[in-house]
Amino acid sequence: MEKKIIINADDLGFSLGVNQAILKANTDGYLTHASLMANTEYFEDAIQLVPKFKDLKIGVHVTLTCGKAIFKENVLAKNGKLDWTFVKLLFLKKTPKVLKSLEEEIEHQILKIKESGIKISHIDGHEHVHIIPSINKIVRKLAEKHKIERVREINENLFESIKFNGSTTNLSNVVKLLLLKTLSLFNQDDKNVGFYCMLNTCDIRTGNLFKFLKESKSYDVVEIMLHPSIRNIDSESYLKTLDPRFVSFFNDDSRTTEFELCFDKQFEDYQRL
Repeated sequence: MEKKIIINADDLGFSLGVNQAILKANTDGYLTHASLMANTEYFEDAIQLVPKFKDLKIGVHVTLTCGKAIFKENVLAKNGKLDWTFVKLLFLKKTPKVLKSLEEEIEHQILKIKESGIKISHIDGHEHVHIIPSINKIVRKLAEKHKIERVREINENLFESIKFNGSTTNLSNVVKLLLLKTLSLFNQDDKNVGFYCMLNTCDIRTGNLFKFLKESKSYDVVEIMLHPSIRNIDSESYLKTLDPRFVSFFNDDSRTTEFELCFDKQFEDYQRL
């Protein structure tokens, strides 16, 4: 059976460079989906681009580790901003007040995107925060409430991941994959759409990807997660407002590599959803 693919760009709304890369990758390339951050500096810029997109399906990129808190009474916000990491959120004591803030913040982000006239196709999380079981439970509850059909799952086959991507990964990504797969055991996953790939997260390699798509037997439908951006568009003053880990992310050569991947004609061999 021909493999069906979802080519998804994360971080729409994060920066001008990301927004322009997603626009070009969709209109001139093979990008089919994007995940939109509702609480970031360039959300409105992304919304202005929506009429220019070509059949781009847009989802919610739940953002809890950066950006402004949309829910004004959010106890997780400091001076109105969210400044967390995945690990801190994982081990955060989930008191009733914290759980209420998490649910309200996530729903406010969903509503902001809906109220901008976008039909939401899916939901996932910036830095995969939606995989944390307590947050995943909230995300799935709100997805059902707002009739969002798909929640991203980190369900890739460990042995296949090592087979196709093991030579180009690092220990950090192996640990990350094992952690996310372990946490996913506590989530109510549908297991309908495969995921590619944590071992090369933010650094997808063309050779690995197309070898996987050709030979993998795990899933008939696979989501390919990309983080494309165009370099040198964003101002230095904006970058200085970001956590250093995000500045390093934007300056990485892999942003350009993943942008260029969106135009690879080998995607024509697969059914794009």
